[in-house]
Amino acid sequence: MRLQVFNLIDETLDLLDRNDVFYHAAEWEIQQILRNMFQDYSEEVVDFNSRVKSRASLREKIIRNRFYQECTSAEEILAQLSDLIGVTIECRFIEEEHKALMHLRTMMTQKDEQGRYYSSDFPSLHLDVASQQPQIQKNGFAIYRLDGHYIKAGTSINFELQIKSLVHSFWGEIEHKLVYKNTNYYVYDEFMRDLLASINATLTITDRQLSIVYKQMQDLSLSNSGLNEDSFEKQISKAINDLFAKKMVESLGFTLNIKHTATVLGHYIYIKDIHYDGGNNDRIAALFQTFKKLNHIHIDFEHEIIFQEPFTSNDIFIDTLGHYLISIINDDYDWFVFFKMLFAVEPLNDMQDFCLFLSVIKNYLVDNYWLNTSFIKLPLAEGELLHQECARILAKSLCEIGTIHIIYDDKMIAVNHAFVQFVEELEQRVLSYKDFMAYQEAYYEHWLKQVRTIFA
Repeated sequence: MRLQVFNLIDETLDLLDRNDVFYHAAEWEIQQILRNMFQDYSEEVVDFNSRVKSRASLREKIIRNRFYQECTSAEEILAQLSDLIGVTIECRFIEEEHKALMHLRTMMTQKDEQGRYYSSDFPSLHLDVASQQPQIQKNGFAIYRLDGHYIKAGTSINFELQIKSLVHSFWGEIEHKLVYKNTNYYVYDEFMRDLLASINATLTITDRQLSIVYKQMQDLSLSNSGLNEDSFEKQISKAINDLFAKKMVESLGFTLNIKHTATVLGHYIYIKDIHYDGGNNDRIAALFQTFKKLNHIHIDFEHEIIFQEPFTSNDIFIDTLGHYLISIINDDYDWFVFFKMLFAVEPLNDMQDFCLFLSVIKNYLVDNYWLNTSFIKLPLAEGELLHQECARILAKSLCEIGTIHIIYDDKMIAVNHAFVQFVEELEQRVLSYKDFMAYQEAYYEHWLKQVRTIFA
């Protein structure tokens, strides 16, 4: 005799088929409402994807989630199914996942009886936008996943909304097919998990780099002027080198090889003014006007740099690295020359320029959004303390290296890659803030060893 569970499954699949047109109509309507909600976010949100649960997927889920024990009818199973319809908002970059969630929270301010929220403009769409996000999946990775229901013709239809960057969508497909839907038995289970985690970390780094490149390439003034990003950066570096080589001869009677320092400073200015200011044409013009003006003034490469105001910062990374650089700025001639050049070129007072420099370097090395969404399995207060400790560890290690090489572009990229993987490893190991502090020195020594390898 056939098991009763399969009779219940057949009844549920038949009900799914009978309502197929109704469900697909609801799927289309949900997607259109979300498109309307995000019509002003056409750059950040690149696509909306959706699907109605397939027969094969539903059959497998009924057994895997043991719905046959909790429900007695096909109607009850479909009513309990949280993802009868699945919708994905696809963003360009990881940092935009959180922005999309915040936009939904801004739009959906009316609360229903179930504790979900809706917009007065779209009263049929309800979402649990107030839930803790991102959520941690069974595989240990974070995902923005919201439960919702859509009211159509008096019927409430459950749906699941996911917010994913392009990288996370790609990763999700790999992980879903290789692990979640794969029934093969892996002998090297731990090895496979570590390998997949490594792939995920690499994709996260790639996302960060693509985000920086994308933002840099928003400068329409460069394309209109016939300059591409690479040639613009080289022009800045050449102008800096030629100008300060001449000024060094005037001050000291000889010049040093400052090509690498000029390249570093040119890259820094390029990142700051193109990436953060969006390639503002007035700023670019002002920069070259500054070079022209500096041709006619004396720059002293012999006497100490003296700040007219004290250095303070509430950011632990900036505070740690900043105090170190101030302590050696007049003792390490490479740093002395670099900051002499920086302060001459930049428009603010020396302390403001110094703080801005540290802020840009931090943003280049550490994605604040990524770091602040680490350790989300821990209580919020403990997670924030660990964010601070990780930033302090990074800054302290750069102080240990000490030389101007810490701001060389290839070194910063390598440090960024290593730091992402280091924090990913900590997330897997650390059980609490107290646990971290018990092994703090060991963790720091492990990280410092990696950093020293980069600068070897």
